[in-house]
Amino acid sequence: MTDDMLCRIGSAIERERRHQDAKHGTIFDHPHSIGEWLLIMEKELLEAKTAWCQSEGDPHTLREVLQVVATGFACMEQHGIYERQS
Repeated sequence: MTDDMLCRIGSAIERERRHQDAKHGTIFDHPHSIGEWLLIMEKELLEAKTAWCQSEGDPHTLREVLQVVATGFACMEQHGIYERQS
């Protein structure tokens, strides 16, 4: 992966996180347990799968995937990061 692509992905996640915070409130205003984050991510993933199955096109599906990723990012913002040890 190029540095440019990594930067573009990071910027897209950051913009989506700001959108989510504006729409739903921040993780400090509305904290969730890890299990609740998983349920939110599952809902977002279902929306992505539905978009793909209904042939709404790759761009729409990728926007939904971005929401899944940004939601996972919010979970790690709130609960921390536990990296792979291998």
